[in-house]
Order: sequence, then structure tokens, then C-alpha cells
Amino acid sequence: MAKNLIAYMNFVSNVKAGIERCKKNILFNRLFTVLSIDILVKVSGIVLLPVYLRLMTQDEYGLYGYLLSIIMTFSIVLNFGFYIPLSKFYHDYQDAEKRGKLLFTISLLLVIMLTCVILPIYSFGWDYELIKILFKNPVDYKEYRGAVLIAIIVSVFSFMLTTFFFTSEKLKHLKRYNIFRIICINVVTIFFLYLFRNIDSVRIRLQATYIIELILFFFFYYYYIKEIRFKFNKNMAITGLKLALPVMISAIFGIGINFIDKFFLEKYSSFKDLSYYYLAVSLASAIPLIFASLQNAWLPLFLKEKDVQKNIETTNKLMRRLVIGFLVLSVLIIVFFKIILELGIIQSKYSETMGILPLLLLSQIISSLVSLHTNYLIYFERTHIASITGFILCIISVGLSLLLIPRYKVYGAVTVSLISNIFYLGLYYFIIKRIKKRYLQLTTHV
Repeated sequence: MAKNLIAYMNFVSNVKAGIERCKKNILFNRLFTVLSIDILVKVSGIVLLPVYLRLMTQDEYGLYGYLLSIIMTFSIVLNFGFYIPLSKFYHDYQDAEKRGKLLFTISLLLVIMLTCVILPIYSFGWDYELIKILFKNPVDYKEYRGAVLIAIIVSVFSFMLTTFFFTSEKLKHLKRYNIFRIICINVVTIFFLYLFRNIDSVRIRLQATYIIELILFFFFYYYYIKEIRFKFNKNMAITGLKLALPVMISAIFGIGINFIDKFFLEKYSSFKDLSYYYLAVSLASAIPLIFASLQNAWLPLFLKEKDVQKNIETTNKLMRRLVIGFLVLSVLIIVFFKIILELGIIQSKYSETMGILPLLLLSQIISSLVSLHTNYLIYFERTHIASITGFILCIISVGLSLLLIPRYKVYGAVTVSLISNIFYLGLYYFIIKRIKKRYLQLTTHV
């Protein structure tokens, strides 16, 4: 009896000690703060998914998913990689004046470059020509043109604002921002979809979502403006461009991995097939969502740490835990989808999703490991390597897509995504390993 009591007391003591360690762990506190909201985002998305699937036809859901992929792809390219110098240099400058100049310089460069790209494209109607390339299936692009333009611009600036909140450690503002986005976007969108259910639901959903996003952005951009010093710094601009542009080029080549499967799937199948695929993408998006939270919480700490060996050890430990955690989560997602499918919460016409979901989940896990390796390129200021690897993987993805998607449709698309990410991880593993080894040798000799 006494032994059992002692064992129990030791167990309680160890648990308390573990909790105290977690409370003192900066990464854990940041991750818990943000992840609690991101879990709410994902839960709300999954809970509301059957509602959206019933308010939209299968073809409309497939078209909406494809348009959303186009918007996300272009917004990633059109932030021109400026989130990298923001994350990298914000903590390098200790005084508010320099930080304010950095924020203004990055913002001005982003506005100028975004205007130089978007203005001629929409003024001369070049976007219509682009749509002809992106779509084989008939689509009335005029109906979506304005909404797509707003969506791309809002997505670019919203991402920069989120990066700022993470980097400046304004997590309370980030939580409020995300909570308002969850509630307002879903409530307004579902209301209008139900109210105008005889009108094009794709257009209604796009307009409702991104007009609310724009309104919320203007409210919360106040915190960014507060820190700005309205002085352009030439040296900051040059340094920032050197770090950012290779990331942008990498993002362009990254289209070959993140979008090309969807592009060829649209070419060789129907919006109905796309609906299966995007339902799987929606379910599997729990992994990139959680990883994005972890990455945003982790990256500022990673970049601030000057001890390379310590960074390597911590990152390796993080990778191991990440893989185990995501594998467990993947099993739970598959079981959950199977249950709601059997219960009829999601219609049986989407049952094809079950076949591709496990492969897509695995692909997302590997993709998250790729992103963790990319942090080293930012840390060692070797972002140009991302452009080279992106070009190589773009060629591989296009080749695989042409080979597999016309024949195997959605199964071919998910296989392309998986194989491409495996290649990407392998390539980065050997490149980063070599860079780390060389850097450690140099620091040892010094």
C-alpha cells in the first residue's frame, strides 16, 4: 500500500514538473496560444463542411475548390517572398525606429510590385487569356473576375499581417483576428448561400468570404500601422529583395508541385472528379494548418538562435515528434470521415474521397518536413537554393502529371503529389545536410 502511494505521489510530481516545463517553454506557449484557434478553425471547417456540400452542387464545389487553388497559388507568388525579410530582420533591429522603417519599406515595395503586376494584367484583359489556359471545362469567368481579384489581393496582405503578428509576438491580436474571421466569414457566407440558393453559389461564396476578409483586414491593420515609421530605407530594400526574390522564384516553381496536379486533373476530368479531390484536400488540410501554426511560432525562435548545433538538435527532435503526431492525426481523420460517411452526414456520392485521403495525408506530412528544412536556407541566407530545387521539382511534377493523371484521374493526381514531395524532401535533406556540415566545420576551425 505504502509503495503504491509513493509511486502515485512520484507520478503526480512528475506530471506537475512536466506542466511547469511546458509553461516555461516559449515554443509550447506560442504554439498552444495559436493552435487553440487554428483547431477551432479546422473544427469549424469540418463541422460546416456538410452544410457547404448541401448548399452547393457537386460541380459547384469542384469549381469553387479549383478557383480557390488558383487564388492561393497566385497569392503565394504575389507576396514576392517579403514575409521572409520581415521574419528575418524584425528581431535583428532592436529599436522601434528601425523596425518601423523596415515595415514601411517592405509594405511600399509590396504595393509597388503588386500594382506593377496586377494593373496591366487586368487593364489589358490578359487574365482572360490565362483562364483559357487554366480551364478546359466551361466556366463563366466574368461572373468571378471581380471576386477573384479581391481574393488575391486580400490573401496577399492578410498573410503579411498574420506574419507580422507572429513575428512581433502580438498573439492576442492574432487570436482576435482569427476568431473574427471564423465567425464572420462562415455566418455571412452560409446566410447568403441559403438566401440566394437559386443563384450561382460559387460567386456568392467567393464574394461573401473575401469582402468580409477585406473588412476585417482594415480593422486589424491598425496594429501594423502603429509600428510603421514612414521612411523608406534603400539598404533595407536591397537586402530584403535579395532575400525575398529567390523565395518568390521558388514559389513560382512550387506551382509545379502544389498546383500542377489540380491543373491536369481539371484538363483530363470533370468538376465532379475535382469535388472528390477537394473534399480530400479539405480534410487533409488539418495537417498543413497545424504545421503553419507551428512554423509561424517556431521560425522567429529558430532565426533568433545563434547556436547552429542547438538549432539542429531542436529541429531534429521537432521533426520526430511531428511525424508521430501527424500520423496519429491522419488515422483519426480517416476514421472520422468513414463515420460521417456511414452516418450520411456527408452524401455517399463523395465516397470516392476515402480512396485518396490516406495518400494525400501522407503527402501533407512529407510536405511539412520539406518546409522545416527550408528554414535552414533562410537561416544561412541561401534562399537562392530554393529556386534551383523548385525548378527541378517543377519538371518532375509536370512529367509525372502527364504520365499519371490522364490515365488514373484523381488517383494519379494524389500519386503525383506524394511522389513529388518525397523527391523534394530527399533533395532538401542532402542539400541541407551538406550546408550544415560545412558551416559547422568553419565555426569549429574559427
